[in-house]
Amino acid sequence: MTQRVLVMGATGYTGRLIVAELQRKQIPFGVAGRSKERLEALRREFGLDEEVPSVVADALQPTTVRAMFKHDVGVLINCAGPFTRLGEPVVREALEHEAHYLDITGEQNYIARVIQNCQILALAKKRVAVPGCGFEYAISNWCAGLAARELEPLDKIETATIARAMGTSQGTKRSLFTALGSYGIGWENGKKVIRATGSRRRQFKFPPPFGKQTAVWTPFSETLTLPRHIQVQQVDSYFALPAPLALGVWALSPVLPVLSSGLGLVLDKLIDKQPRGPEEAQRKAARWAVIAEASGPKGQRRVTLQGPDVYGLTAVITVWAAEQMLSPGYDKAGVLGPAHAFDSVQAVDYLKNFGVEVIV
Repeated sequence: MTQRVLVMGATGYTGRLIVAELQRKQIPFGVAGRSKERLEALRREFGLDEEVPSVVADALQPTTVRAMFKHDVGVLINCAGPFTRLGEPVVREALEHEAHYLDITGEQNYIARVIQNCQILALAKKRVAVPGCGFEYAISNWCAGLAARELEPLDKIETATIARAMGTSQGTKRSLFTALGSYGIGWENGKKVIRATGSRRRQFKFPPPFGKQTAVWTPFSETLTLPRHIQVQQVDSYFALPAPLALGVWALSPVLPVLSSGLGLVLDKLIDKQPRGPEEAQRKAARWAVIAEASGPKGQRRVTLQGPDVYGLTAVITVWAAEQMLSPGYDKAGVLGPAHAFDSVQAVDYLKNFGVEVIV
C-alpha cells in the first residue's frame, strides 16, 4: 500500500502552503490539526476528496496524536509549534509508528533536545527525524554542506542569513524573538559551548540588493547539526539586522534573556492580533540570501545562495525532503540535520527550479 505524507498543523499559514505543494505534485497525503471546523474549511478550499484523510489531533492529547498514524503515514511533516512545548512527543510518536519525521522549527533548544532524547529510538526504528527542515535551517545547512565539500578537516564554518520580507508569519515572529532573546549552543574548539545571542558580531558582504551588512551571532541549528557529520573545530551562525538594531542586540546581549522573558508575554499577545502571514504578493516579493564560509588546512570556500519567497520555499523543501524519504533507496536513520539527511548538491540543484541562485 502506498504510504502517504501527513501534515500536522495543516490549517496554519505554512501548513496550507505545504498542502498546496503536495496537491500540485500529486503525492498521497493527509491533513491534521486541532480544529475540526478549520480542517473542514481547508478541505472545501482545496477540494480534497475522500481519499485525503483528515484527523483532529492536538499535541497535548497523546491519543489524538496516535490516531494520525492509522492512515499509512510514511512521513509526518509537523507545522504545529511552538515546538519547544509541543514538538518532542510528536517526534516520538512518529518514530514509534515507524514514520519518518520533518518539522519547520526555528527553535535551537528544541532541536538539541530531540537529538539527545530521540536518537536511539530513531536508530532502533531505522527512521529519520529532521527537526528544522524549513527554509531557515535547510538552506543554511545545505549552503554549509556545499562550502565544506572535500575540505575536511575544517577549522571553521560560518554562516550568515539575511531576509527582507514584506511580511512575516506569526510563527516566524515568535521563533525569531525566541532566538534573539535566549542563550544558545555554540561549537568551539571541537565542543559545545553556551553563548548569549548577539555576543559576537561581524560584517558580511551579501549579493545585491543587500550589500554589506552587520550580523550578530544567533543560535541557529548549524552549530548543532554540522559537527555531527563534518569534521570542524568551530561553527558560528549569524543573522543580519539593520545596523542600529545589530549594535543594540550586541550591546544588550548579556541581559537579553532576562529582558525577553517579560517582553515575550506582551509580544505574544500582540502577535496573536496580527495577520497569520503575508499575502501571496508580499510573500513572493521577499528576498533572502545565505552565505557559508568554510576554511581549513586544505583551503577555503565561500558559497552564497539567494532567492525569493521564504514561505513558498519551505513548502517546496519539506515536500521534496518527504519524497526523498519515501523513495526506495533511502536508507538513513537517526536524528539528522538537513545536510546529513539529504545530499546538499542534489537539494540545491532541485531548488534552482524555484528561483534559488548559487554563487561559489
